[in-house]
Amino acid sequence: MNDQPSSGANTEQQSNVLNEDNWLVQSLRYTKDYPLLGFLQLCADRRFHRLIQEEFQRDANLPEPEDYWIHADAGGTPKMEDSTTAPNYCYHRKGVRLMGWSAHGATCGGFGDGVDDDVIRAALKETFEKQKTRYREARHFCYFVTIKTKEDGEETVLYSLK
Repeated sequence: MNDQPSSGANTEQQSNVLNEDNWLVQSLRYTKDYPLLGFLQLCADRRFHRLIQEEFQRDANLPEPEDYWIHADAGGTPKMEDSTTAPNYCYHRKGVRLMGWSAHGATCGGFGDGVDDDVIRAALKETFEKQKTRYREARHFCYFVTIKTKEDGEETVLYSLK
């Protein structure tokens, strides 16, 4: 078995994936390009998105979700410390001065099973301090959300630094 490409391969055959004839094209309502006023980084886990976004909007006084960019990946801010393309673009190129950083407990896939909330919250706090230094002229907001068990059930708890 030879893993090398055959010298007789048809090199003229090209993928037509980007050929518009193969795409389903739909006309949609126009989406206005709002001025970029804020930036929020959060975990890709959708359980806490709305809660963190609403809190950031209130704290940063941003009336619409279109007023800010979101940047999401597993593990949230602590796991994205070196992923600076999006925050640099917002801060340096667009003049954003309202920046939110977040993570969550209650089992975060970016940290793996069994990682205690206190470990994740400490990692968030450490990264938050670095981001405040990296983006000195911004106003910073930090959010950690988790689920706590009470006698009568569970509740969502939000910790914040502003």
